[in-house]
Amino acid sequence: MTTASERGTAGLSSRGECRGRFATAGQASRATPARLAQSTHFARNSKSAVLAALVLAAALAAGCGQVNYTSPERYDCGLVVCLSGAGGMMGECDRMRDGLASGGVDRAIEIFDWSRGDVFSDQVSVEANRRIAGTLAGRLESYMIEHPGRPVHLVGISAGTGLIVWALEALQPERQVEGAIIMASSLDTRYDLANALSHVKSNLYSFNSIADTVLSLGVTWTGTVDRKGGLAGGLVGFSPPEGAPEETKALYHNKLVQVPWWPGDVVLGHLGDHLGATSATFVRVRIAPIVMGKELPKIGGEGAPKAVTGDATPAAQTNAAKAGRSGRPEKQRFYGWMVRRNASGGPASPSTAAGQTPGATSPAGRKSDGAAAPEKIDEAAFFDDTGRLP
Repeated sequence: MTTASERGTAGLSSRGECRGRFATAGQASRATPARLAQSTHFARNSKSAVLAALVLAAALAAGCGQVNYTSPERYDCGLVVCLSGAGGMMGECDRMRDGLASGGVDRAIEIFDWSRGDVFSDQVSVEANRRIAGTLAGRLESYMIEHPGRPVHLVGISAGTGLIVWALEALQPERQVEGAIIMASSLDTRYDLANALSHVKSNLYSFNSIADTVLSLGVTWTGTVDRKGGLAGGLVGFSPPEGAPEETKALYHNKLVQVPWWPGDVVLGHLGDHLGATSATFVRVRIAPIVMGKELPKIGGEGAPKAVTGDATPAAQTNAAKAGRSGRPEKQRFYGWMVRRNASGGPASPSTAAGQTPGATSPAGRKSDGAAAPEKIDEAAFFDDTGRLP
């Protein structure tokens, strides 16, 4: 196996040999009368020569502008493998690859073509998909052997997330990828991710959207890609299975990061739909930094939902929001959006104590008869917050 420096030296040597061959050919042509005659004829058609040269230069420039995502230099930096959803016909992997590259990912970016070209068959063929996932696991292990210590990431959408999870499960016990990112996953919300999480060094990120109608309608009808249920994790998030041991809960807590969609993602090309997370702009801003080991970008103002670690059930999120706080929480979840309470806990313009009528709310947030006033959500403040977009 040659090192990067050896490959570079070999490349320089090859270019040098090419220059030598070109020089020899040029000398031979000058010594041949027939070639001189052809050159004289070409000179008489100088306009044609200039036009041909311009066309050739434009073609070369176009070729140079194309990105080689699988060059040896990229493999020396690491590997990212992209997987499409069922059917694999919507160009999602091309968008993911372009977004990763424009976001600064300098590693080899491969597209693992697993789909059979039929959406329904890809979604329901569990055993066949697991066999294909085993092939992916073999590819990952082969790269790890050839490039020890280089980071490996998996990025997939929809049914492709099932193959990511199963490939992780199929890795040898001592093998781990650096991280994985699953978007709009059609795995069941209670699928046991513990085995997959144990093969991830850093985190497994799950990007979810409650507005995903493909998951809420289509997958509910066809069934999840693991055939375990009808409610997809990419819709509502993943939670440990019922009765899971403490080790499993610890893996969820430490390694699973769940990122809900919020309306501010629209400016990045993600409308909350099924393939919105594969928008090249969304991938560049939200996914590429994760692959490069940077902190998860914080998009928007205080109204943006934050990433949730571990259990994604509404009760768990509420408890997490209240943990470590004294008194009433400053924010409240409102249909998946985080909104601020009024500073006073009451109406925006409370009446004065002197002018209060029975049942009116005081600045202290209590009714005149001493009973606590119902807490209200200041939606105007929330919409002000979400206006701060990147």
